[in-house]
Amino acid sequence: MWMHNGGIGGWKIGVKRRLVSDIADRWFNTVSGSTDSEWAFALFCDTLEQMGVDPDDEVKQRDGFGHTVLRKAMLKTIERINRFRRALPEEVRQSSDTRSLLNFAVTDGKSVVCTRYVSSKTDEAASLFFSSGTSWREQPSACKSGPPKVGKGEYKMERRDKGADIVLVASEPLTFERDNWVTVPTNSVLTIHNQTVLIHPILDEYYNHTPSFTRSSRFAAVQGQTTGDGMAEKKSTKAALARGSSVDDLVASAAGVGLAAA
Repeated sequence: MWMHNGGIGGWKIGVKRRLVSDIADRWFNTVSGSTDSEWAFALFCDTLEQMGVDPDDEVKQRDGFGHTVLRKAMLKTIERINRFRRALPEEVRQSSDTRSLLNFAVTDGKSVVCTRYVSSKTDEAASLFFSSGTSWREQPSACKSGPPKVGKGEYKMERRDKGADIVLVASEPLTFERDNWVTVPTNSVLTIHNQTVLIHPILDEYYNHTPSFTRSSRFAAVQGQTTGDGMAEKKSTKAALARGSSVDDLVASAAGVGLAAA
């Protein structure tokens, strides 16, 4: 399964043509639409193949490709998109906004890899959060006649111990319990595998190594995206991770995995 929230910059002024020309016929022929999200997935599959991994391998489709392989392919896909952007003529890049918002998610049924990314060193990416716990329950006060309205505060992530059987990933917090949601930093990759959740910084030309630097939310807002949740960042006991900090110690169990796009 593949998901994309955002947009590939410069798509209609040269990036699409370069992407389409760069992938193998095998993946070119699988795309039936014209959206950047579809072509981004074709590029991801082409990247896997260039890494020596066959996306159509039935054994890997059944047993999983491995979270490390998926993460590396995701990062290489973003790298290729950035390369297409840099290949645009200088006058095109100077006269048009070619920044990309690349919140991608992919899963092989065993692992989940998500990115929160913007091809800018000064702008915020579209927001991304995750929540982990042992159960996702409807609250007693919300038990009314008719179907429950998930995502409006009637549900809560509960944690009975240090483990977590469920991980939810969403572009915005799905409940009013903001303490249950952790902000994924801009230009980071989130990996969920077995009982582990990890966040790694994407260390490329657009990564800002200054922890105190405040990115602008204007670009994402103009694109119709949110960039964060003030309550979550101020109240959460799992405060938003500082840019450039080590995040390998952010580990939580994740036997069940959920993906959501708010």
